[in-house]
Amino acid sequence: MVNPIEIILIPTIMIIIGYALKRNNVLNAKDSTTLSKIVINISLPSLIFVNLSSAHINSNMAILPVASFAVSMVCMLLAYLFSRSRDYSKIKTWTLMIAAAMMNSGFIGFPITLGVFGNEGFLNAIFYDLATTVLFIMFGMILVEEFGGDKKDVVKNGLKFVPLWAVILGLLFNFSHIEMGYVLKNVFTYLGNSTTPLIMLSLGLTIDFREIKHYLKDSLLISLLRLVVSPLLMFGILSAIHLTGLAFNVAVLEAGMSTAMNALVLSITYNLDNKLMSSCIFTDVLLSLVTLTAIITFVV
Repeated sequence: MVNPIEIILIPTIMIIIGYALKRNNVLNAKDSTTLSKIVINISLPSLIFVNLSSAHINSNMAILPVASFAVSMVCMLLAYLFSRSRDYSKIKTWTLMIAAAMMNSGFIGFPITLGVFGNEGFLNAIFYDLATTVLFIMFGMILVEEFGGDKKDVVKNGLKFVPLWAVILGLLFNFSHIEMGYVLKNVFTYLGNSTTPLIMLSLGLTIDFREIKHYLKDSLLISLLRLVVSPLLMFGILSAIHLTGLAFNVAVLEAGMSTAMNALVLSITYNLDNKLMSSCIFTDVLLSLVTLTAIITFVV
């Protein structure tokens, strides 16, 4: 069996390579946006579609997005109570609530779950991540109400989210027993295989050590919720309903992921505290190298 530290080292080294490319002016921070667009619109949907279209789907998978949503709501409530106790502004409160609720079960969770559990585990992760898509649309609607904007744009952006359509089409092909054929299957496979390195290089390009110290206390609170409280809650919920096996292991691992990159998209769109959100995401990613190693040791 592969050592958990070795599993985490693989994406970590890719992140370091991305950071080194930025430091040596081979790429710059803005290039992460291009890489992210390729991942969201091409490689990740390909990876989802090619795996989901030919997968054996079981009833346990349907429980995962519900459990994921429940854990996110509890973490959001805890962030809200923390913000109220410190009399934070409305903007800062919503920033922390979203950072606590939205987990990176896709952008980081997918490649790590693939590394630990292979394609079968990845299928469970796809279902788990459906809750994050729902949260993205839900928070968009709420923030429009709170801070202004166009609700139609929120719905439109949600419907244009390509990974969601990859799930829908993958399920359609699966249930209808439609065969892609040799050429299409290999095209999607090759594109999907680029997902992990592109994600990790993109993360490396976004790293900025200078901002962390100004938001350290709040960022550590979010890290506690996302990386420790969240997987413990997931463990408790799934144990209570007697869910076991691969779905249980994947859910606990995915629940320990850092704050989602889409949380920063929401923060920028609705003029929340972007520097605080970036600090939360970056602190989470760094600390998750330790906490995910512990979780992998437990679930494998």
